[in-house]
Amino acid sequence: MHYINGLPILLIILSLVVYLPLRYLIIQKKKETLRIYHEITYILMIIYIESLLYLTVFPTHHPIPNESVSINLIPFQTIAMYVEFEGNVDIQIINLLGNIIVFVPIGIFAVILKKKILFREVLIIGFASTCFIEITQLMFTSIGIIYRSFDIDDIILNTIGVLIGYFMARSSQKFIPFRKS
Repeated sequence: MHYINGLPILLIILSLVVYLPLRYLIIQKKKETLRIYHEITYILMIIYIESLLYLTVFPTHHPIPNESVSINLIPFQTIAMYVEFEGNVDIQIINLLGNIIVFVPIGIFAVILKKKILFREVLIIGFASTCFIEITQLMFTSIGIIYRSFDIDDIILNTIGVLIGYFMARSSQKFIPFRKS
């Protein structure tokens, strides 16, 4: 399983090798103008999504226990556990802030790519993307590919991260124009 560490870079390179010529052909065929800022945004989004999937769905280096799948459907139970945790503060930061911060770019990309996106649309995008990841983790864990837990608190924290990204991008639009209409 040591090959797995180099896999994200390989996938990103492969995606770009496929994406760039296809995108160029599409631009040529539709006779669109090449907007560098727009294309860089798409490339960064591809890299982000692949990195996010690697971080959340790829196999872990930890042995898979012979236990049943860990599922938490009670909102704020895990969050409360980490807030009250009296051990290593790094664990709290990684689990609480990490689950928020890692999803901030989705909200930012949503605003950049669709200028007039509504709060409700970003909320749905955030909720759906984090549900997809949690359900994928649950399925892969149940068949023994990875060992992750399914936690409603992850969905809550991840969605909050998307919304923070949305508000950050919206508030910075007053100072930094993301795209011209």
